[in-house]
Amino acid sequence: MYYIYPLIYVSIGFMSIHLIKLVAGVQTLEDYAEIQKREVFDYHGQPATACWTRYKPKRGDEILRDGGSIYRVIKNKIQCRFKILGFEIVEQPDGKTMCMIVQDARMIKTLSKPRRPFQGWRYLEPGKAPADRGVYSDADAEDIPPDIEAGLKEAGLL
Repeated sequence: MYYIYPLIYVSIGFMSIHLIKLVAGVQTLEDYAEIQKREVFDYHGQPATACWTRYKPKRGDEILRDGGSIYRVIKNKIQCRFKILGFEIVEQPDGKTMCMIVQDARMIKTLSKPRRPFQGWRYLEPGKAPADRGVYSDADAEDIPPDIEAGLKEAGLL
């Protein structure tokens, strides 16, 4: 007698690799949101903002294929992320090229996570990325009384 066992196929989804980059010269998430709001442009019919860097990541195709994000560090804490929509190489007036990381205009707040300063961008493995808190809106800045917000930020919870 023969037994036929059914084959079970398990779909193993790829976990996205991400980028992480510092935001220089900005004190708060609200300040950064204001800057981003002024920089919105149309990218293939979708609102987007740019993040500039010298070189395109070698794993850029993998980031796009798997739906990676760019996490932003403000005041030594990861505080938000943007879904990466594309990478565009742009020639500068001096003849050199820069990579524009095209990111979705929607800022997604993350749980605050400490991060030491570094130069340029780095890859961020999926397991090290902080959890999302939701899409940022202008009303977020006014939800919490200033004294409580300051305490939460100091504790690293915002």
